[in-house]
Amino acid sequence: MKKWKFLISLLIVFTFIFFISGYRFTALSAAKSNDFLSKDAELIEQYDTDSSVIFLFNSDETEIYQTVVSEKSGVLFRSRASTNIPYSSDKIQTVGGISITTGNDAATLLSVISYDEEVAYIDAGIEPNIERKEIQKGERISFLYPFSEQLDFLYPTAFNKDGKKLYYYGYPKDTNVSNTEDLKWHKFEGQ
Repeated sequence: MKKWKFLISLLIVFTFIFFISGYRFTALSAAKSNDFLSKDAELIEQYDTDSSVIFLFNSDETEIYQTVVSEKSGVLFRSRASTNIPYSSDKIQTVGGISITTGNDAATLLSVISYDEEVAYIDAGIEPNIERKEIQKGERISFLYPFSEQLDFLYPTAFNKDGKKLYYYGYPKDTNVSNTEDLKWHKFEGQ
């Protein structure tokens, strides 16, 4: 009987240590325990990769979109990576994005909303993984790739129905100085 009590006590201690270390039984509970996730964050969508799950949240209180990754570790999950993108009033907006490489997995997520009626589709990716997705005003679309790449190196470009380039995602062209606020969708010159 003493042996069972000892084993149960040891199991409780290990479970407590794993819990305070951020390990959880489900990917969502690991994501929700991420230290950087806003307390009022609402789940928008989840994306499964080989050994990780990427969650897209929004927080009206802090006015940000948050992308959170939960990585599988044995039978448990742990969340140590997240990104924040502030709300904006731009005609086309990136609302989720992350690029990850873990011991067992690599992935890149880009999620976009367009409020421009002219935008008909968006291309993004790197040869041979370039994807084209149709989009309508007020709709959100997402691109998920099985490799890790900086979001602007996916060369996301928004087109009208006639194939004319309207916007690109990245830093402003012909400038040497950039800050994180400049990484967004920009109109092509002359548009």
